[in-house]
Amino acid sequence: MIQHSSSRKPPLALIVNADLPSRLSMTAALAKVDFKVNEAVNGEEAIILFQSDNPDIILIDAHIPEMDGFEICAAIRALPSGKYVQILMITETDDTNAVERAFKAGANDFIAKPLNGVMLGYRGLYLLRAAQTFYTLNSRERRLVKTQKRAQLAYWEFDLTNNIFHCSPEASSLLGLTDNRQLLSYEDFLAPVINQEYMRVKEEINAAIQEKTLFGISYQISLPDKTLRHILNRGEILFDETGNAEIIVGSIQDVTDLKYTEEEIRQRAFYDGLTGLANRMLFMDRLDHELSLAKRKKQHFALLFLDLDQFKRINDTFGHHVGDLLLKNVSEILQRCIRHTDMASRPVSNSSDALLARLGGDEFIILLPDINEPDNAAIVARRILHEITAPQPLEGHEISATTSIGISVFPVDGEKAEVLLKHADSAMYHAKGTGRNNYQFFKESLNVEILERIDLEQNLKRALERDEFLLYYQPQIQLSTRKIIGAEALIRWVHPLKGTISPNTFIPIAKESGLISDINNWVIQTACRHNNKWTQGGFGPIKISVNLSGHQLANQNIIQIIRDALQENDLEAKYLEVEVTESMLTQDNEATVWILQQMKDLGITIALDDFGTGCSSLSDLTTFPLDSIKIDHSFVTKCAKIKSNLLVIKAIIAMGHCMGIKIVAEGIETKEQLNLLKEFGADEGQGYYFSPPVSQDDFVKLLTKGSL
Repeated sequence: MIQHSSSRKPPLALIVNADLPSRLSMTAALAKVDFKVNEAVNGEEAIILFQSDNPDIILIDAHIPEMDGFEICAAIRALPSGKYVQILMITETDDTNAVERAFKAGANDFIAKPLNGVMLGYRGLYLLRAAQTFYTLNSRERRLVKTQKRAQLAYWEFDLTNNIFHCSPEASSLLGLTDNRQLLSYEDFLAPVINQEYMRVKEEINAAIQEKTLFGISYQISLPDKTLRHILNRGEILFDETGNAEIIVGSIQDVTDLKYTEEEIRQRAFYDGLTGLANRMLFMDRLDHELSLAKRKKQHFALLFLDLDQFKRINDTFGHHVGDLLLKNVSEILQRCIRHTDMASRPVSNSSDALLARLGGDEFIILLPDINEPDNAAIVARRILHEITAPQPLEGHEISATTSIGISVFPVDGEKAEVLLKHADSAMYHAKGTGRNNYQFFKESLNVEILERIDLEQNLKRALERDEFLLYYQPQIQLSTRKIIGAEALIRWVHPLKGTISPNTFIPIAKESGLISDINNWVIQTACRHNNKWTQGGFGPIKISVNLSGHQLANQNIIQIIRDALQENDLEAKYLEVEVTESMLTQDNEATVWILQQMKDLGITIALDDFGTGCSSLSDLTTFPLDSIKIDHSFVTKCAKIKSNLLVIKAIIAMGHCMGIKIVAEGIETKEQLNLLKEFGADEGQGYYFSPPVSQDDFVKLLTKGSL
């Protein structure tokens, strides 16, 4: 039993796994946290080793030939000594059915593959501690039951043959029922059970009768004064000489205090006692999860490592009691800061919440999941620096605190938990070395980048006022005739000091700062004005495609912007095309469909840009009112060399034409590419083979030629 093994050094783990490499890696992980390990390759061997060696914990792989992990778990639980041993079931990722089977078989916990060695070690230590806790609780529970039995307390009996129920006065009192002088029924006995557990309790007792087994059920009852108590109800079925269930005898006890003890143990295991925040163990578990998620989804996240400046001086001057109060206040401030984080570029869906933990002393750490740019972490850091400096009245003293913050970003600053923590810690010390009350990224280059982004954002706000934007146009060609039938309008920013700034640099900043709506407005107005000018010059109206950027088109009032631009420039709607990306289609499906349909009602055409690089499905193409699909240049530029690209292109063209959608190929650079695309049936194309993006004056010269 656990009692005998509690003094064993080191503790013993039994690994049950048919796969040798898995056993070796699990053994190594547990050895790092001082476990001795026995190994079994099948159920028969596992049961023999369990009975002979009495391990502290057992780790069982769910998928073992012949006798699987769930059967092995149930078999061990059925042994006299198998009731309290801690069992960890190893399942496949996201296999919820396996998790449910594991718990039904008697497992205490589960862990999904692929296994992380560090996390497996922590789980082993947690199971070991839980084993000791459960043994202590069980010993206490057994003593209570013996005391009650010796004093004939909380006794009840149900004669199934004659349908007569009886319970002791102590049981009646415990359940908040009338005293035992009034005859009580079995239904009266179960009446205090809270509604959501009532049917479960009845079904488990009925199942015990059918299976002729002992039962032990934990549930909550509601007393007449509305207080809730936890009850442990244990019973045994007595049978007559023919084997029919005759009487149920049982005892009940109030285990509320034990439940509170369990919860207290859990709180102490995963939460900081002073602030109530997550502790290091819980944080490392979440960090490990976030690493797996970020790697799978190719996301970025940041760690903010905080240390209060000169906290020792505050403790020494005002006393540890005041220091503790300050730590509590700081934890509340940090929670508000991350709760109200307004990271505009962070996706709303499929993202985890930020996590705040206290690592110990005056050290805190924040996990910011799924950030698009390092500046998202800097936004939070700046808010924290501002909020914490406010004077705090504590025990009659006005105390002002500051903090130094170090930031590391996954994956640029590391791909392992310990590396990211170390780098965030190093950056924090660098922040202290640069004068305290500031934040620093692990890499100095990121600090420079953030400053440049802030400067760029300020300049971007003035760029529209100073008329620093230009529209360039790349001709769109009808492949069968080589005739210019339209152009894609591409914005350029010509900064008076920095020169030409790429849209890849300033468009993300415009999205985050909320300037994208004004930029979209300028692009649409300018493109319509130029098209009208070309018409007045005798070239005839052509279709101009504009790219719409930014989140939540509905919030940009985009329909009114388009309507005004068409009216002010006397341009028919059919000569304006709007290009949207796959990512924009997935932001808010219903709202996006509504916006695009309004555009169609105006008479403008809609193109899906960069098709093939996002996550559009066939259902997306049928849901959204698209007129054309633009095959991304990454497929086109290598179509002559990579066979798979040709297959993708052919499939896109065939699919689009079947749906009545026009196909436009981007990035055509060679004659060979042009011939292949014409052969496969692409309708239109653009690329450097015809012309790079050019100024409006140079585009007029191309219009003069008429074809390329």
